[in-house]
Amino acid sequence: MLDGNDLIDSLTAALASGAVGADELVDMVEDMVDPEEEKREAENRKMRVNALGVRLFSMAQEQVQQRQMTEERWYKDVRQFNGQYDPGTFGDENEYGSRIFVPLTRRLCGLVEARLFDMLFPSDERNYVIEPTPVPDLQEAMQLAEKLPPDTPIQTPDGQTIPAGAMQQSIAQMVEEAKKRCDAMQREIDDQLAECSYPRHARDVIHDAVLYGTGVIKGPVPMFRTTKRWIQQDGTYVMSLERKPLPEAARVDLWNFFPDMSATHIRQAEFVFERHYLTKQEAADLQDMPDVDVEALRSMLSADPSTPSNNYRERLRAISGTSGAKDRRYEVWEYHGPITAQELMDCGCDVEDDPLKTYTGIVWFGSNGEVLKAALNPLDSNEHPYSVFTWQMDEASIFGFGMPYEVRDNQESANSAFRAMHDNMGLCVLPQVVTDDQSIEPVDGSWRLAPGKFWRNKRPGADARQGIQFIAIDSRLAEFQAIFGMSKQLIEEVGTLPAFMQGTEAPNYMQSATGASIAYTAANLWVRRAVRNWDDDIVAPLITRFFDWNMQYSEKENIKGDSRVRAMGIAALVELEGQSQRLQQFMQTAQAMGLPLSNQMSMMREFTRAFKLDPDRVLPSEQEIEKMKAAEQQQGPKQDPAMAKLELDKARMQMDMQIHQEDMQLRREEIAANQQIMQSRMQLEIADTAAKTNMTQEQAMAKYGFEAQKTQAVLADKQADRDTKAQMLNAEMQFAAQTGRGV
Repeated sequence: MLDGNDLIDSLTAALASGAVGADELVDMVEDMVDPEEEKREAENRKMRVNALGVRLFSMAQEQVQQRQMTEERWYKDVRQFNGQYDPGTFGDENEYGSRIFVPLTRRLCGLVEARLFDMLFPSDERNYVIEPTPVPDLQEAMQLAEKLPPDTPIQTPDGQTIPAGAMQQSIAQMVEEAKKRCDAMQREIDDQLAECSYPRHARDVIHDAVLYGTGVIKGPVPMFRTTKRWIQQDGTYVMSLERKPLPEAARVDLWNFFPDMSATHIRQAEFVFERHYLTKQEAADLQDMPDVDVEALRSMLSADPSTPSNNYRERLRAISGTSGAKDRRYEVWEYHGPITAQELMDCGCDVEDDPLKTYTGIVWFGSNGEVLKAALNPLDSNEHPYSVFTWQMDEASIFGFGMPYEVRDNQESANSAFRAMHDNMGLCVLPQVVTDDQSIEPVDGSWRLAPGKFWRNKRPGADARQGIQFIAIDSRLAEFQAIFGMSKQLIEEVGTLPAFMQGTEAPNYMQSATGASIAYTAANLWVRRAVRNWDDDIVAPLITRFFDWNMQYSEKENIKGDSRVRAMGIAALVELEGQSQRLQQFMQTAQAMGLPLSNQMSMMREFTRAFKLDPDRVLPSEQEIEKMKAAEQQQGPKQDPAMAKLELDKARMQMDMQIHQEDMQLRREEIAANQQIMQSRMQLEIADTAAKTNMTQEQAMAKYGFEAQKTQAVLADKQADRDTKAQMLNAEMQFAAQTGRGV
C-alpha cells in the first residue's frame, strides 16, 4: 500500500504522462477522501485551536498577576500626581488637623515633560538620519584612486583594467546614488510618520514615562486606510475609494502592556501581550483584518462582554472622581511571540511542517480563548513591534521609575510641613481653654466660645475670670517654613530642574554670559541622559523597523538600498547647547580680523547652514553679497594681513581675560551661595535641636554659635585665598596683553 507521499507522486506522474486527465484526477482524489475522516480532522483542528487560545489566555493572566506590585506603585503615582493622599493616610477622619496636599509633583512633571519634548522635537526637522552603509573595499579603492594620476591604470577584482580617474568617477556615482536612495527612504518614512501623527504619540509616551516611569510605542503595524480620490468619468467627477495598508506607529496604553516579566529589557522579552478593550462596533471591525476567523468573531460577539480580568479603569476613575460608569467593552488580547508550525497550520497559515522549527507569530484571541486570527510576524527580522522608553531604569524589570516615585519622600515631607504650619497657626490663633464648671457655666448651655456670650457665676462674690483660663501655644512657623523650603528645594534637585529653569528669578551668577552657559549646561545633563535613552530605545529601533518594512513591502524601488539608521537626538542637543556661544565668538573673531563685511556674510551663511538654519531668512542673499563686494572694492585696499592677525590675537587675549574674570566672578557668587545655604541649614539644625530638647531659639543659637562662627571663618579664608590668586592672574594677563608677550 502506498503512503501519502508515494500516492501523490504516482498521481502526478500519471497526470504528466497523459494517462489521466485533470478532471479524471479530481474525481479520483474526491473518491479517495473519506468524509468522516475529514470531519474528524476538522473537529480535532478546532479543538487544537481552542487549546491554543486557552493556553495563551492563561499565559496572559500569569503576566497580569506578576505585575500587580508594579501596578500598585502606579496607583500611588497617579494619586500623588492628582494631589490625593493614599487611603489610610489619616486614621480618624474627625481628628483635628489639615488635609492639605501641596501639588508640587504635578507641576514638576508638567515642566519636565515640556522641556524634554522641546529637546526631542525642537523643530520640524527629523531627529534621525539614514545613511549608506560604509563598504571598506570601496573606501580603500576611493582613497587609492584619489592619490594616483587620473590616467594611471588600476586593475579591478574581476581582472579588468580601468584608469584611476574613471574608477574615482564610478565610485563617486555609486556613493551619490546610495545617498539619493537614503534621502528617498527618509522622505518616505517621514511621510509615514506624519500620516500617523507621530509627534502626538511621542508626547503621550513621554508623559507615561515621566508619570509612571515607562512609555511604550508600537510600530510599524499595518493599518488599513481608505483614501478618497475624485476622478473624471463620462464628463463628470466621481469619488474613487481605495483601501490599502499603511505602516503606522502608535502609543500603547501602559496598563494594557504585558511583556515577558522575566526579562529586564524589551529586547530580551520572549513574548509580549497587549490587551484591547473594544466596543462592539470596534470588535466587529476586526473582520476587516486579513485572515480573521469570522465564525470565532461572531461567537465572541454573540455573548455579553465579560468583566475585565484586571479592572484598572474603574480604580483610575475612582481616583479622578468619575467612578460609576459601567464598562461594556470586549476584552481582546494580542500576542507576539513563539508559536509552533502545527498551531499556525491549524489556524490556516501556510508554513513548513517542521517540528524542530519555531515561528514568531501574532495571535488575536478573546477572553474566553476564542482565536480570532493567527499569522506570521510581518517582518522578516521577527522583531516585536514594541519600543520601551524609561525615565529611570530599573535593573530588575522592563518597567522603570517615574518622577512621582523619585520625589515621593520629599513630597510627603513638604505635605507634612505645610499641614503642620496650618495646624500650628490654628492653635496659636485659638488657644487652649481651661474651665472650672464649679465656678461658672454658660447661660445657653454650650461651652463653645462666642462673641457676646453670657456666663453665670456659680460662686457669688468670687472672681468669675478664675473660672476660665487660656493656654497659648508657641508659634513654630519659621521652623516649619524652613522644612518646607528645604523639601521643595530637594524636589527640584531630585527632579533635576533648577528654579531658574521654571521661570522664577535667576541667581546672581546667571547674570553673566559665562555663568548662564555653565548653569544651563549643568542643568541639561539630565536632558542628555533622557535624550540618549530616547535615541537608543525609541528612535533607532522604531525607524529601523520602518526601514525594514519599506525594504520588504514597498513598491518604490528607488528607496531601497544598503543603509543604516542613526539617531541624531543627542547630537542635535549638544549642537544646540553651544550654538549661541560659538556664534558670538565667531562674530567677534571675524570683526577683530577686519574682514570685509561681504566675506563675513559669506562665512556666516556657511555657519548658519552648519547649524541647520535657513541663511536666506536671516542673512543677505548671494546677490546682495556681490553688491557688498563691489562697493568694498571701490573703497580702497584692504587692511594689512599682519596687522589684522595682531589685532585678532589681541582680541583673543582680551576675550580670554573677560572669560576668566567672569569665571572668577561666578566662583565668588557660588561661594556666597554656598555660605547662604550652609547658614540656612545651620539655622534649621538649631531650630530642630531646640524643638527636640525644649530649648529656646536663643539658647540653641548660643550653644552652636561657636561652630557657626568657625565655619564662616573657614569659608572667608578660602574666599580670600581665591581672590588673591585671581588678582595675580589678572595682572599677569593684562601685562601680557599690553606687551604682546602672550601673543
